[in-house]
Amino acid sequence: MKVMLVHYNPGDGGGAESAVRDQRKALELCGHEVAVCWQHPERDYARLKPDVIHFHTIHVGMGLGVLEWAQARRIPHCISLHDYWPFCHDRMLMREGASPGRPDTPCAAVEGVCDGQCADNPMPPEVKEAVNESPTVIFSEYAGDIYRRHGVRVDAVIPHAIDTDVFAPKGPLPVQPVILTMSAWAAFNTKGMHVLQAALKREHLSAKCITGVAREQVPGLLRTGNIFIFPSTYQETWGLCLTEAMSTGLACIASSVAGPRAQIRDGFNGLLVPPRDADALADALRRLVNDRDERERLGANARAWALEHANLRRMGRDYTRFYEGLLGGQYGA
Repeated sequence: MKVMLVHYNPGDGGGAESAVRDQRKALELCGHEVAVCWQHPERDYARLKPDVIHFHTIHVGMGLGVLEWAQARRIPHCISLHDYWPFCHDRMLMREGASPGRPDTPCAAVEGVCDGQCADNPMPPEVKEAVNESPTVIFSEYAGDIYRRHGVRVDAVIPHAIDTDVFAPKGPLPVQPVILTMSAWAAFNTKGMHVLQAALKREHLSAKCITGVAREQVPGLLRTGNIFIFPSTYQETWGLCLTEAMSTGLACIASSVAGPRAQIRDGFNGLLVPPRDADALADALRRLVNDRDERERLGANARAWALEHANLRRMGRDYTRFYEGLLGGQYGA
């Protein structure tokens, strides 16, 4: 099968770009021919003649035009929904918006249905209508529930995966506690760095934030720590850096939002804390900093979980089945 993955920006450094690269690896492991194209599927489609086009983050840099182009020509295609843009102008379900320095107050859509009281203008209904004309993929059931409550179709839930050979322990992790976090968008309050700083201050601890580095440096940097914090305050649809830390064998603490809830079983392969709760995060940090056996137990279980559930071959098989159903007419508009 020939698959064309379409993403908006080859150098944004965020999770969506990494997700596309991992998906390509997974599909190639399953014997598919894969091309990654940036922003202009119309131009590349005629040259590559793929069986399926898979769109990522079309709301950034591309717009609904590419979706309508594929729909009008009845080209087999699908969309991965990386955040909540089909019904949320802010994309992150935050009442005040997600720009740097703005409050991270969650809107009503997190637990119920959008009340239309957000600071920004609501997303025009035609956006959701256009998305609902195409098959969609989401990464976790928890995020899928939010989409369904707001009338957005969810055709498949395919959890993301990574190269667990690349993100793997190489010898023992540090004996003394070393705390890490990672984000390409650390300036945004939705990533929760202000919550982490408050927790660290309470416990008189420090942490290193992995940001602004080349992707090939990340596995080695993760191996320098043994505790990883994922403090996001919005409903992350997955949380790729959390998966990478778990695969590396770090003991992880994450906010109990959509994506992490799909990865962490609290107390078994990591710890979950309420988002925006600096005291709960501080308590979890103290627990791991003071207990080396607990760090190692959680880290070992996290690595075992990643090997079973977050490996590329599993993801490749899941997408193969989905594409076969797509080509067979299983996911009609």
